[in-house]
Amino acid sequence: MKPIYSLCICNYNMNDTLESSINSLLAQINERTEIIVIDDGSSDNSVETLKRIKSKNKSNFNFIALLRDHRRKLGETRNLSIKAAQGKYVILHLDTDDVWEPYINSFINVYHELEKRLKIEDFFLSGKQIQMTTKDLIIKNPYENVYYGEDRLLWSKLATFGKLITIEHKVFRKRIPIKKRRKKIL
Repeated sequence: MKPIYSLCICNYNMNDTLESSINSLLAQINERTEIIVIDDGSSDNSVETLKRIKSKNKSNFNFIALLRDHRRKLGETRNLSIKAAQGKYVILHLDTDDVWEPYINSFINVYHELEKRLKIEDFFLSGKQIQMTTKDLIIKNPYENVYYGEDRLLWSKLATFGKLITIEHKVFRKRIPIKKRRKKIL
């Protein structure tokens, strides 16, 4: 059965939190939903962890391990996850350093309720650290290939076209404390 929804996730060197994050999402999905992870050339054990998760969840979990390319920024990695998605709808900005409370399906239901009540198709629903849209809309309006701010650039473009809806809702993800942080050079 082809999935209807694709949870599109980007990962880079987040092995310490990866499994907890993915498991919190796997606990919420069924055969209508897939998880697709793009590993952007991690140098930690992320790919091995993804292989282990895949061996336990063959039908609704997939990942693509890329070689590191410093020209590819987060925006392009997000685009690759969307292109790999099989679902008609994509759920975005699910980070691998977050654990997700059981509200993904509620967010999907809100999207469809807006779709029905407002009689619109192809819009981008933005919530707190989670977004949903049709795959077609985001393929036609891809993220810019930038490391930071790719989401804001996209939102601005979609707002101009009248395709962005934002909602205020409960935050239903918790940041997982990361043991080792890179020190910033000032």
